[in-house]
Amino acid sequence: MIIQFSASEGPGHFGDFLAGEHIPFQVLRMDRSDPLPAEIRDCSGLAMMGGPMSANDDLPWMPTLLALIRDAVAQRVPVIGHCLGGQLLAKAMGGEVTDSPHAEIGWVRAWPQHVPQALEWLGTWDELELFEWHYQTFSIPPGAVHILRSEHCANQAYVLDDLHIGFQCHIEMQAHMVREWCSISPEELKGGAEADPAQPMVQSAVEILRDLDVRIATLNRWAEHVYARWIKGLQRD
Repeated sequence: MIIQFSASEGPGHFGDFLAGEHIPFQVLRMDRSDPLPAEIRDCSGLAMMGGPMSANDDLPWMPTLLALIRDAVAQRVPVIGHCLGGQLLAKAMGGEVTDSPHAEIGWVRAWPQHVPQALEWLGTWDELELFEWHYQTFSIPPGAVHILRSEHCANQAYVLDDLHIGFQCHIEMQAHMVREWCSISPEELKGGAEADPAQPMVQSAVEILRDLDVRIATLNRWAEHVYARWIKGLQRD
Protein backbone atom coordinates (compact mmCIF):
# COMPACT_ATOMS: atom_id res chain seq x y z
CA MET A 1 0.00 0.00 0.00
CA ILE A 2 1.34 3.41 -1.02
CA ILE A 3 0.09 6.60 0.63
CA GLN A 4 0.20 9.66 -1.64
CA PHE A 5 -0.41 13.11 -0.17
CA SER A 6 -0.47 15.47 -3.17
CA ALA A 7 -1.04 15.24 -6.92
CA SER A 8 2.55 16.13 -7.83
CA GLU A 9 4.22 13.72 -5.35
CA GLY A 10 3.36 10.27 -6.63
CA PRO A 11 5.26 6.99 -6.29
CA GLY A 12 7.72 7.95 -9.04
CA HIS A 13 10.63 5.56 -9.44
CA PHE A 14 9.48 3.59 -6.41
CA GLY A 15 6.32 2.60 -8.28
CA ASP A 16 8.35 1.70 -11.38
CA PHE A 17 10.65 -0.47 -9.28
CA LEU A 18 7.76 -2.36 -7.71
CA ALA A 19 6.16 -2.90 -11.12
CA GLY A 20 9.46 -4.20 -12.46
CA GLU A 21 9.61 -6.70 -9.60
CA HIS A 22 6.00 -7.76 -10.31
CA ILE A 23 4.88 -6.54 -6.88
CA PRO A 24 1.29 -5.26 -7.05
CA PHE A 25 0.39 -2.15 -5.10
CA GLN A 26 -2.52 0.12 -4.31
CA VAL A 27 -2.17 3.89 -4.07
CA LEU A 28 -4.34 5.71 -1.52
CA ARG A 29 -4.66 9.44 -2.21
CA MET A 30 -5.02 11.63 0.87
CA ASP A 31 -5.47 14.64 -1.44
CA ARG A 32 -8.60 12.93 -2.79
CA SER A 33 -9.89 11.87 0.64
CA ASP A 34 -9.37 8.15 0.05
CA PRO A 35 -10.23 6.30 3.29
CA LEU A 36 -7.40 4.67 5.21
CA PRO A 37 -7.80 1.15 6.59
CA ALA A 38 -7.93 0.90 10.36
CA GLU A 39 -5.45 -2.01 10.34
CA ILE A 40 -2.52 -3.05 8.19
CA ARG A 41 -3.70 -6.62 7.60
CA ASP A 42 -3.76 -7.87 4.02
CA CYS A 43 -0.91 -5.47 3.16
CA SER A 44 2.62 -6.78 2.66
CA GLY A 45 4.20 -3.34 3.09
CA LEU A 46 3.44 0.34 3.73
CA ALA A 47 5.07 3.14 1.74
CA MET A 48 4.55 6.87 2.18
CA MET A 49 5.52 9.60 -0.25
CA GLY A 50 6.17 13.30 0.26
CA GLY A 51 3.71 16.14 0.67
CA PRO A 52 3.44 19.87 1.36
CA MET A 53 1.83 19.50 4.78
CA SER A 54 3.57 18.99 8.13
CA ALA A 55 3.50 15.78 10.12
CA ASN A 56 2.37 18.03 12.99
CA ASP A 57 -0.70 19.38 11.17
CA ASP A 58 -4.13 18.69 12.65
CA LEU A 59 -5.58 16.88 9.64
CA PRO A 60 -8.61 14.54 9.75
CA TRP A 61 -6.65 11.51 8.58
CA MET A 62 -3.50 12.10 10.65
CA PRO A 63 -4.41 10.09 13.80
CA THR A 64 -5.56 7.13 11.68
CA LEU A 65 -2.37 7.17 9.62
CA LEU A 66 -0.08 7.39 12.66
CA ALA A 67 -1.96 4.46 14.23
CA LEU A 68 -1.65 2.52 10.96
CA ILE A 69 2.12 3.07 10.94
CA ARG A 70 2.42 1.85 14.52
CA ASP A 71 0.31 -1.19 13.63
CA ALA A 72 2.59 -1.97 10.68
CA VAL A 73 5.70 -1.79 12.87
CA ALA A 74 4.07 -3.95 15.54
CA GLN A 75 3.04 -6.53 12.91
CA ARG A 76 6.50 -6.42 11.27
CA VAL A 77 5.07 -5.14 8.00
CA PRO A 78 7.89 -3.14 6.35
CA VAL A 79 7.44 0.63 6.20
CA ILE A 80 9.31 3.07 3.96
CA GLY A 81 8.91 6.83 4.15
CA HIS A 82 10.04 9.47 1.65
CA CYS A 83 10.43 13.02 3.07
CA LEU A 84 7.03 13.64 4.73
CA GLY A 85 6.68 9.85 4.91
CA GLY A 86 9.97 9.60 6.80
CA GLN A 87 8.80 12.32 9.17
CA LEU A 88 5.50 10.51 9.77
CA LEU A 89 7.27 7.22 10.52
CA ALA A 90 9.58 9.01 12.95
CA LYS A 91 6.69 10.77 14.69
CA ALA A 92 4.59 7.62 14.93
CA MET A 93 7.47 5.81 16.61
CA GLY A 94 8.29 8.45 19.20
CA GLY A 95 10.48 10.93 17.32
CA GLU A 96 9.87 14.64 16.86
CA VAL A 97 9.29 16.68 13.72
CA THR A 98 10.53 20.26 13.99
CA ASP A 99 11.50 23.17 11.75
CA SER A 100 14.92 22.58 10.25
CA PRO A 101 17.62 25.24 10.84
CA HIS A 102 18.12 25.23 7.07
CA ALA A 103 15.72 24.46 4.27
CA GLU A 104 17.09 22.15 1.60
CA ILE A 105 15.74 22.53 -1.94
CA GLY A 106 17.70 21.00 -4.78
CA TRP A 107 20.67 18.65 -4.97
CA VAL A 108 22.81 18.14 -1.87
CA ARG A 109 25.77 15.96 -0.96
CA ALA A 110 25.27 13.39 1.78
CA TRP A 111 27.37 10.80 3.54
CA PRO A 112 26.49 7.40 5.02
CA GLN A 113 27.20 6.84 8.69
CA HIS A 114 29.86 4.30 9.63
CA VAL A 115 27.44 1.64 10.85
CA PRO A 116 26.64 -1.81 9.40
CA GLN A 117 23.05 -0.82 8.64
CA ALA A 118 24.23 2.00 6.37
CA LEU A 119 26.33 -0.39 4.30
CA GLU A 120 23.49 -2.90 4.09
CA TRP A 121 20.77 -0.44 3.11
CA LEU A 122 22.68 2.28 1.25
CA GLY A 123 25.38 0.24 -0.44
CA THR A 124 29.06 1.00 -0.88
CA TRP A 125 28.75 4.64 -2.01
CA ASP A 126 31.05 6.91 0.03
CA GLU A 127 29.09 10.00 -1.00
CA LEU A 128 25.61 10.48 -2.43
CA GLU A 129 23.86 13.29 -4.25
CA LEU A 130 20.32 13.57 -2.92
CA PHE A 131 17.29 15.50 -4.09
CA GLU A 132 15.65 17.57 -1.34
CA TRP A 133 12.62 19.80 -0.87
CA HIS A 134 11.90 20.30 2.81
CA TYR A 135 11.65 22.85 5.60
CA GLN A 136 11.28 20.49 8.54
CA THR A 137 13.27 17.58 9.88
CA PHE A 138 12.81 14.57 12.15
CA SER A 139 14.68 13.28 15.16
CA ILE A 140 15.81 9.65 15.04
CA PRO A 141 13.05 7.68 16.78
CA PRO A 142 13.92 5.53 19.82
CA GLY A 143 15.54 2.25 18.85
CA ALA A 144 16.30 3.33 15.26
CA VAL A 145 19.78 3.57 13.74
CA HIS A 146 20.94 6.79 12.08
CA ILE A 147 22.46 5.93 8.67
CA LEU A 148 22.75 9.11 6.54
CA ARG A 149 23.56 12.81 6.98
CA SER A 150 24.10 15.95 4.93
CA GLU A 151 25.89 19.17 5.83
CA HIS A 152 22.76 21.13 6.70
CA CYS A 153 20.47 18.29 7.82
CA ALA A 154 22.01 15.76 10.16
CA ASN A 155 19.18 13.24 10.02
CA GLN A 156 18.71 12.20 6.41
CA ALA A 157 17.77 8.55 7.00
CA TYR A 158 17.33 5.91 9.68
CA VAL A 159 16.55 2.19 9.90
CA LEU A 160 14.18 0.70 12.48
CA ASP A 161 14.06 -3.00 13.43
CA ASP A 162 16.02 -3.85 10.26
CA LEU A 163 12.71 -3.69 8.33
CA HIS A 164 11.66 -0.05 8.16
CA ILE A 165 13.45 2.94 6.68
CA GLY A 166 12.70 6.65 6.73
CA PHE A 167 14.27 9.30 4.50
CA GLN A 168 14.26 13.08 4.67
CA CYS A 169 15.28 13.20 1.02
CA HIS A 170 13.35 12.21 -2.11
CA ILE A 171 14.96 9.07 -3.52
CA GLU A 172 11.90 8.38 -5.70
CA MET A 173 12.40 11.29 -8.09
CA GLN A 174 12.08 11.15 -11.86
CA ALA A 175 13.12 13.91 -14.26
CA HIS A 176 9.56 14.95 -15.09
CA MET A 177 8.77 15.25 -11.37
CA VAL A 178 11.74 17.58 -10.78
CA ARG A 179 10.70 19.77 -13.71
CA GLU A 180 7.10 19.88 -12.49
CA TRP A 181 8.06 20.85 -8.94
CA CYS A 182 10.26 23.67 -10.22
CA SER A 183 7.42 24.93 -12.43
CA ILE A 184 4.67 24.83 -9.80
CA SER A 185 6.72 26.34 -6.92
CA PRO A 186 9.14 28.87 -8.45
CA GLU A 187 8.66 31.26 -5.52
CA GLU A 188 10.42 28.79 -3.21
CA LEU A 189 13.59 28.62 -5.29
CA LYS A 190 16.68 30.80 -5.16
CA GLY A 191 15.76 34.06 -6.80
CA GLY A 192 12.05 33.48 -6.25
CA ALA A 193 9.76 36.03 -4.65
CA GLU A 194 9.46 34.18 -1.33
CA ALA A 195 12.91 32.56 -1.16
CA ASP A 196 15.04 33.34 1.89
CA PRO A 197 18.49 34.53 0.78
CA ALA A 198 19.92 33.40 4.13
CA GLN A 199 19.22 29.74 3.27
CA PRO A 200 22.44 28.28 1.83
CA MET A 201 20.89 25.11 0.42
CA VAL A 202 18.04 26.56 -1.62
CA GLN A 203 18.98 26.37 -5.30
CA SER A 204 17.66 28.07 -8.42
CA ALA A 205 15.75 26.20 -11.09
CA VAL A 206 18.79 26.48 -13.35
CA GLU A 207 20.96 24.79 -10.73
CA ILE A 208 18.38 22.08 -10.06
CA LEU A 209 17.83 21.26 -13.73
CA ARG A 210 21.50 21.24 -14.73
CA ASP A 211 22.57 17.73 -15.90
CA LEU A 212 19.19 16.51 -14.72
CA ASP A 213 19.01 13.27 -16.69
CA VAL A 214 22.46 12.16 -15.52
CA ARG A 215 21.70 13.03 -11.90
CA ILE A 216 18.35 11.25 -11.98
CA ALA A 217 19.89 8.14 -13.53
CA THR A 218 22.44 8.01 -10.70
CA LEU A 219 19.77 8.62 -8.06
CA ASN A 220 17.52 5.91 -9.54
CA ARG A 221 20.36 3.40 -9.55
CA TRP A 222 21.07 4.02 -5.87
CA ALA A 223 17.37 4.05 -4.97
CA GLU A 224 16.99 0.63 -6.56
CA HIS A 225 19.58 -0.70 -4.12
CA VAL A 226 17.56 0.70 -1.22
CA TYR A 227 14.27 -0.61 -2.58
CA ALA A 228 15.74 -4.06 -3.28
CA ARG A 229 16.78 -4.28 0.36
CA TRP A 230 13.37 -3.07 1.57
CA ILE A 231 11.33 -5.59 -0.41
CA LYS A 232 13.25 -8.45 1.20
CA GLY A 233 11.06 -7.90 4.26
CA LEU A 234 7.75 -7.95 2.42
CA GLN A 235 5.33 -10.64 3.56
CA ARG A 236 4.52 -12.29 0.26
CA ASP A 237 2.82 -15.61 -0.50
